[in-house]
Parts: sequence; structure tokens; C-alpha cells
Amino acid sequence: MPNLCRLTAAMMLLISLPSYALINSYTATYEIIKYEIRVGTIERVFQRKLNNSYVLTSTTKPYGIGKFFTRQHRIQTSTGQINLDRVIPFGYQNEEDSKAKSYSLAFENSTHTMVSKQLGGTSQMQYSGDLYDPLSYQLQLRVDMHNPSMGKFNYQVYKRNKTKALDFVSVSTGTLSTAVGKLNVKILLRQGSSNKKQTKIWAASELGYLPVKIINIEKDGEEISIKLLQIAFHE
Repeated sequence: MPNLCRLTAAMMLLISLPSYALINSYTATYEIIKYEIRVGTIERVFQRKLNNSYVLTSTTKPYGIGKFFTRQHRIQTSTGQINLDRVIPFGYQNEEDSKAKSYSLAFENSTHTMVSKQLGGTSQMQYSGDLYDPLSYQLQLRVDMHNPSMGKFNYQVYKRNKTKALDFVSVSTGTLSTAVGKLNVKILLRQGSSNKKQTKIWAASELGYLPVKIINIEKDGEEISIKLLQIAFHE
């Protein structure tokens, strides 16, 4: 009961805040399901500071039988600032057991310059518009979902060694039963380069549009789902 009370209080606080302030500090745990078996977990820790700077850390670990599929542990960290309704990334770190897959990004937003460091060396690129790392665009998506006039969401994201365009469309709303209760959700769909590759996201309005369920369908039809197990809000 105390946990339910804290969750209810947090939801009421979220509803009372202006849209750009609706991403508050939290710790969330997700399970990764493949072949109807839990194969991994993801822990997300988001810290928002008084000057609106943030640190978002995502730790992915294999779980149980998942260790037979992969032994990779992955820690991603994004730092930046949320300025009203705009997420501004400063840096990103991707750490994996494989050094070849580990890399870091540094954004100089005033000059629209990004520096990438990885095992093969350091590279620099100029960009126009807004460029995000693999975590910061997810924060921007949550901020943008608070705008009722937006039904399509488009982001330029730099992943490892190339820039990708990620496009989402809002397809419907509804309710979803989750491990933390029944929630009102906005449902987004991303179509990949192949019509067979899709990502579907259920984002809960009571939780500041935090994703509570994600389904990835690969080109070969393989389905991987990610579901929220628990969440705790911080001051």
C-alpha cells in the first residue's frame, strides 16, 4: 500500500507540472522477453538537477537463460540539459564488454560539431538542426508527446558510426495493464527500412510518457518485447 500511495502522489505531481517539467528523476526496471522467456533486464536511472541538466544511465544485462544468447553487459550514459521543451545533449558513453562496440560522443551545440571516439580512433562531423544520441532522443520524444498537436515525431540520431533518421507516428490511445497498474497510454509506431521491421511503443501519460511496453519485430519476424517491472520516483 505505501508503494501505491507514493506512485499515486507522484502521478498527481506530474499532472500538475508544466509539460517541459514532466520528466522527473526516477529509477525504472524493465524485463526483456524473447521466445516468451525473460532473457535480460534493463535498469534506467534518470537524474534531473536544479539547473535542468540531466544524467540518464541505462544498464542492460543478460538474465537466466539469456546468458546463452549473449554475455554482453551494456552501460549507456547520456548527459545534457532540458531547456523548456528542448533536450540538448552534451555527451554520450556506450560501454560494452566488446571494446570494438564501445564509443563516446561529445556535442558542441554552439558550433553544431560532434566528436566521436572509438577503438579505431577519433572523428569529427558537422551537423545541422538537432542531433541526438541513442538516449537523449528518447527524452525528447517524451517531451514532444506532451504536445497534443504533434502526431509525428522525427529525430536525427547518431549511433556508433552513422546518423539514422528515426520516425514515429502516434496511432492510437488506450489503457494498458502493467506491473505497476492500469495506465493510460499513447501508442506509437516506427516503421523500419523493411516493412517487416517495426517498433511499437506504449507510453504512459501518468508517468510523463515513460515507455511501459515496447515490441520490436525484426526482419525475420523475430519478436522481442520490453516491459516495465517497477518504477520509483526521486525528489
